[in-house]
Amino acid sequence: MKKLYVLFLLLNMPLFCIPVFADDTDFWDEPMKIDSAAKSQQKSVTNQEFEKVMKFFEKKKKKKEEKKKPKGNPVWQNNNIDENTEPQDMVSGALKQQKQDYPTVMIPVTLITPSHTEIPPGYYRILSAKNDNGYFINFYQGNSLIAKVKALNTGNDYNQKSLNYAKVIPISDVYMKVIYGDIDCNIEAGLEIKQ
Repeated sequence: MKKLYVLFLLLNMPLFCIPVFADDTDFWDEPMKIDSAAKSQQKSVTNQEFEKVMKFFEKKKKKKEEKKKPKGNPVWQNNNIDENTEPQDMVSGALKQQKQDYPTVMIPVTLITPSHTEIPPGYYRILSAKNDNGYFINFYQGNSLIAKVKALNTGNDYNQKSLNYAKVIPISDVYMKVIYGDIDCNIEAGLEIKQ
């Protein structure tokens, strides 16, 4: 038995005795060394580069948020509707939102209003306005009011499919009609074409 024990120790001796050939201080100091050449090659970041990188990440964040938003008409996808909500309330909410989406028309020629204001060719957002004197059609480009034209309340929706509509209809070579409709009114106004 003693012979087996000695033989076992002799065979396993190389596993327990691993010689160390390196200097102990070099082994532990190696990760702590700093390359002085790399330190001298650092490049400073300018404010423009920093702003460019920040804008890139902000755009990326906005895109991610837009992907998370539900698509479609949020009025009809309202998850906050409880059992006591009346269908009339849902419809009136949809109509109020649609009322705020104002139609845009393209006017191909210069038009002259009855007050001799010129409306040059271009795209215009059309809105109606009502005051004590009646209805008016307002022509906007951006936030600028270009012209205000007195209109007649006809009640005729001209068989339009949407609640909010606006259209320019040529009547003759010298006359055009602008029609407008929303939930409150169906109005029209006549304008002359500049010759």
